[in-house]
Amino acid sequence: LLANAREVMTAALAVGGTSFDSLYVNVNGESGYFSRDLDAYGREDEPCRRCGTAIRRAAWMNRSSYFCPRCQRVPRVREGD
Repeated sequence: LLANAREVMTAALAVGGTSFDSLYVNVNGESGYFSRDLDAYGREDEPCRRCGTAIRRAAWMNRSSYFCPRCQRVPRVREGD
């Protein structure tokens, strides 16, 4: 998990990070380009790039999370957990 997280963060930093509004820009006033590589975020109802299932959005406390219900299934809770 840590190796994969490091890989994603390194790739994001290499292209300037992820900027969704004008408040988050680099010193030259430019937005990052990593948002072009996001597989789910902001793609509600669009097909998953891996399996074609429609991306879903889950809202929680004025935030959103986007996921593929087929590729990213919600873990089952076991008794006693």
